[in-house]
Amino acid sequence: MSVPDAVPSPADAGAEDPLRDAHRIAAARRLLVEVGGAAAFDRLSGLAARLVGAGHAKVTLFTDQDIVVGGYGLPPGVIGGPALLTGALSAIVVREVAPLSLPEASADARVAALPAVTSGQVRAYLGVPLIAASGHAVGALAVYDPEPRAWSDDETELLVQLAASVVAELELSAARSAVGTSTARLDVALEASSIGIWESDLHSGVMYWDQRCAALFGLEGATEHRSLEDVLTQHMHPDDHAGIRDTMAEAIETRGQFTAEARALRPDGSVRWVVTQGRVVTDPRGEPVRVLGTILDVTDARRQAEQRLAAFHRATAIAEVAAELANAARIEDLAEIVLRGARVLGAQSSALAIFDPGGGPLRLHMTRRLADEVQEHVDYPVAGVEIDLDDGQPTQYAAMHGRRVLLSNREEFLARFPASREGLDVLNLSAAAALPLRVEGRILGSFVALWKDAHPFASDDVEVLEALAAQIALSVSRLQADVERSAAVAAMAEANQRLQLLAETGRVLSGTLEIEEQIEQLAELVVPELGDWCWLVVTDEQGRLYELGSAHRDPARREEVEAYVRSMVSVMTDSAGARVVTRTGEPLVMDTVPWESVERAIPDSAVREALARLGAGSATVVPLTARGHTLGALGLFNREERGALNSDQVETAIEIGRRAGLALHHARLFGQQRDLAVALQRSMLTDPPEPDHSEIVVRYVPAAAGAEIGGDWYDAFLQADGATVLAIGDVVGHDTRAAAAMGQVRGLLRGIGFSSGGSPAEILSGLDRAMQGLALDTMATALVARLEQDGEDLRTGITRLRWSSAGHPSPAMLTAGGTASMLAEDPSDLLLGVAPQSARTEHVAVIERGATVLLYTDGLVERRDRDLDEGTAELCKVLEECAGLPLDELCDQVLERLFLPDAEDDVAILAVRLHPQDEPRPPEAGPQRVPENIEPTPAVRPEAGSS
Repeated sequence: MSVPDAVPSPADAGAEDPLRDAHRIAAARRLLVEVGGAAAFDRLSGLAARLVGAGHAKVTLFTDQDIVVGGYGLPPGVIGGPALLTGALSAIVVREVAPLSLPEASADARVAALPAVTSGQVRAYLGVPLIAASGHAVGALAVYDPEPRAWSDDETELLVQLAASVVAELELSAARSAVGTSTARLDVALEASSIGIWESDLHSGVMYWDQRCAALFGLEGATEHRSLEDVLTQHMHPDDHAGIRDTMAEAIETRGQFTAEARALRPDGSVRWVVTQGRVVTDPRGEPVRVLGTILDVTDARRQAEQRLAAFHRATAIAEVAAELANAARIEDLAEIVLRGARVLGAQSSALAIFDPGGGPLRLHMTRRLADEVQEHVDYPVAGVEIDLDDGQPTQYAAMHGRRVLLSNREEFLARFPASREGLDVLNLSAAAALPLRVEGRILGSFVALWKDAHPFASDDVEVLEALAAQIALSVSRLQADVERSAAVAAMAEANQRLQLLAETGRVLSGTLEIEEQIEQLAELVVPELGDWCWLVVTDEQGRLYELGSAHRDPARREEVEAYVRSMVSVMTDSAGARVVTRTGEPLVMDTVPWESVERAIPDSAVREALARLGAGSATVVPLTARGHTLGALGLFNREERGALNSDQVETAIEIGRRAGLALHHARLFGQQRDLAVALQRSMLTDPPEPDHSEIVVRYVPAAAGAEIGGDWYDAFLQADGATVLAIGDVVGHDTRAAAAMGQVRGLLRGIGFSSGGSPAEILSGLDRAMQGLALDTMATALVARLEQDGEDLRTGITRLRWSSAGHPSPAMLTAGGTASMLAEDPSDLLLGVAPQSARTEHVAVIERGATVLLYTDGLVERRDRDLDEGTAELCKVLEECAGLPLDELCDQVLERLFLPDAEDDVAILAVRLHPQDEPRPPEAGPQRVPENIEPTPAVRPEAGSS
């Protein structure tokens, strides 16, 4: 009957059922397994039945079901099986861990419905729990009858006492079984572990060995020895006697234990390591009487431990070598590092054979000691020496074929590689191991370890060698990659430097079209990048060479170089590098400069001495070429300690020569065009007249950049009535079209102004209409002014300036007292060429004698870094600072201080100074000059300023 099917559940459904307690079930099963038979439990059951006068009694163990282990008055076959009749009642006893007394079972609701009760087989029942040593209820002792009866307290207590006897019998059976099992297991364990047992009688001194103990010493069967000394003398290694005596004596004195390790001597002469442990046994008075001990053969374990220790030391050594290899900075250092790993195997020296990157030669790198030995027998340096790819040698064989070579003795060595005899004799070698260095399928070379004595290679040795080779290969790969990377970085840096130099060359040569400035900057750029010092010589229009520039890395020696180049050019022969390169158009590269060639090129000894002082260990002369013509040469020189230029640097120098030649060509064209442009410009700007007591000075300055003819112009002429007309203007644009338009506009204005005799506004209006009618298709700014003076003005000593502006800057005036100002601040009228029909306004200003009026184009006051107001304020300031200067000098000062050398716009200025009319013209003004059709005024006009 199982617990779930027949046992009533606890009243509290939420409580854990004790019958299902795993610990309780385990305790019951332990006792059930160890039950030796039913006899003892039958006797106890019969005793219980007789004492209480019951007809039936049974002993059950309740695991997950109730099992009968003994009984009285039971049918045959019940013992050993489940308690089908009273199992449910036993469950109540076990669950409640308390006696169950039922005088009339049918009257108790807990059990009235059970089959045993309803069938009438169990009418009266008394059961008590069996409490095991663990405290769990593991079963029940019960008595029962088919008739009702009362159970007294004494009967219940009697049954409890008998239950205790049942448990004691159960625990005793279990203990006996456990002891037997443990003894058997101990025998098996001792036999399996070869542990021997010995005993020493301290009173008689006799020592007993069991069979296993005797077998450890090579003896058969159990043995007896007279004393410890006999054992030590006959069976233990002499070096271990003292240790064993002392250890046992201390244990006997302290009544304790001891452990000793010693060497056992066998009759066959072999030696075995043993470990013995002993315990001192004392009598009731505490006196030592015996020593019991065990002994175990640990020879194999000790050997394995030694092997593990050796393996550990090897692994440690390999790890240390691997760490050093990982931190190595040069391939040349690897051989010495690797030797520390090879020494673990007893090798005396080692070497590495490594292929140069990119399929280069195989180079041998040896330890210092090995290199010294080899160096004594050869007359060339052996460090990193290139070796032939000869697979008749183990080192090369491993590197060429990628296969391991192990040569354990001299005979094997010579049989496999007979060509290595000389090396073996010289270095006194007997064994070698050569292993390929392989990374990701690539063979980088080989690693070789060398022994002076024969060396058989165990599997552990091969593992160490393979591990070393793997670490070496990784380090070689890393170092070669570092070298290649460094070389690539250096090449990139050098290429970037060359590109930077070429870019700077382009910037310098495009920054200005002034030849001298270009060459000076270029010379300072290539030194010291490409040379310690340099010169540039060019041809003139007649093909003669002359110095154009030079530089030295030491600024203090620049004048020395200049002096040398001037002297060189004056005395050099046709064999001189400058002449040869200019003549052939081909570069001349001399890694070393032979002095005999210097003597042929420079016959003057003083000039040669100057060259020697500057230093010319190497020289590179490149042509300055443009459009298929050689215009000169660039010479680059280095002292001996710097060395010659490499091929990339020479190519850079040649490219600089090409760019410099082209820039030189452009600069020359620009100079020619500029000279032509200025000449053409000036040819269209005629000299002004010098009427009456008016002094007129004009200036024109072309723009610094570009060869185009500008559109700025000025003019001064006399109308038919003798009135002086002043004009200045600027045609939009800076090219030949603007220059052509400027000539047309200026010519039209002059013609209209003379023929019409009109006022400034009328002249500009007529000019605007004429430009439209003649389809000039251009725009221009212009300012036209006329000096007017009637009789009254003459007598009061003033002159009126009437002007009109078509988008042009206002005139500036400098009074005789030295105050400068702008004559008008009102906005000017529209430019010419925009709206010809628009009305134009005029302005009139009174000008006293001695004052100066300045007309100018916008290039004088306009700049990128300031606005127009700042420019006109600066102009007034300069005029005031120049007050008192002759008019020529004033104009020059204005231009010098306001017109920048790199100005992008040309400038025209026209200045008129009115001298007193009652005095002769001052000498600096020159004589009066007017057209033939105009009557000159008197040199002195007495009526002037009379009122």
